[in-house]
Amino acid sequence: MLVMLSHTGLTLGGLNPGVVSVVVFYAISGYVMSALIGKHFSEAGQAGHFYIDRLARIYPQYLLYAVATAVWFFSVGHTTPFLQHAPSGLEVLNNVLIAPLNFFMFNAADQFTLLPPAWSLGAEVLFYVLAPWLWRFWNTGRFGSLAMWVAFASLAVQALAGLGVLPTDAWGYRLLPGVLWIFMAGMALQRLQISWPTLSHKALWLVPLVAVAAILGLQQQGALGTPYNTEVWLGIGIGLPAIQLLTQVLKLENPTWKAWDQRLGDLSYGIFLNHFFCMWVLDLASPKTAGQWLTLCGSSIALSFISQGFVERPCVAWRQNRRKAWHLARNALKIGS
Repeated sequence: MLVMLSHTGLTLGGLNPGVVSVVVFYAISGYVMSALIGKHFSEAGQAGHFYIDRLARIYPQYLLYAVATAVWFFSVGHTTPFLQHAPSGLEVLNNVLIAPLNFFMFNAADQFTLLPPAWSLGAEVLFYVLAPWLWRFWNTGRFGSLAMWVAFASLAVQALAGLGVLPTDAWGYRLLPGVLWIFMAGMALQRLQISWPTLSHKALWLVPLVAVAAILGLQQQGALGTPYNTEVWLGIGIGLPAIQLLTQVLKLENPTWKAWDQRLGDLSYGIFLNHFFCMWVLDLASPKTAGQWLTLCGSSIALSFISQGFVERPCVAWRQNRRKAWHLARNALKIGS
């Protein structure tokens, strides 16, 4: 919802809440992928199964809203900053593959992007490619964890971007080399919870202090006002402790908490994907009145509810059944051998 509202021009204290939310999303994604891989795809040779599972998660609602936007665009003929002209074959391919949308600052993919927030989904897809290998090599390497060195390299890119040595917006917020360490921080939290649960609870409260120190350091260097340095570090300072807190709350087995967690999680992806479609179709790119705000938010939530129920839920069942089937097949092979 904050991503949607930020795209209407809403700011909080001069800061972009959508950027903070995307950074939190990076950390959540790393956490969830670590748990998913550990449970279902931890053995050698299972990366392909993981990729199929992720494609089945991302594409159904994405394609639904991409096609709906394309139908609207070609039938109405109304251009927008993200739909500037009829697409070339390459631009259609960019939208189908998703990952090229992450490189819009190089390939001008944002001139024809059916779902503008999908640039961050492109970063997510690229993270999926690496995630099984990062998970498997977490604790291996002659000079320490290979994953740790990858995270440090990514953090170095983030630092160079934050200081303006590299373009800050691109390399500090959007492109995977500069944000991979945030995904990996989420992965690290999940593994820490499994191996050292007490330590994870204590260590995570240091994260806001680190975020504040980074913000103060950027301020000292005169780089704090560069988009989106403050929002990135706020997202880190808020996101990781929030994940820690919420996972502990859900362990209390409170059915009300679990039900709301499930409902809100079900709605979130559809809202993320469909809000530009709602803004364009309803001509509410810049809502001014309470009625316009409610119309935009309500339509986005309603559409997400429908697409989750009729598109996403059957795909979730298919993914779960597929996991069970190949788990059974794998166990049968082990027993046979």
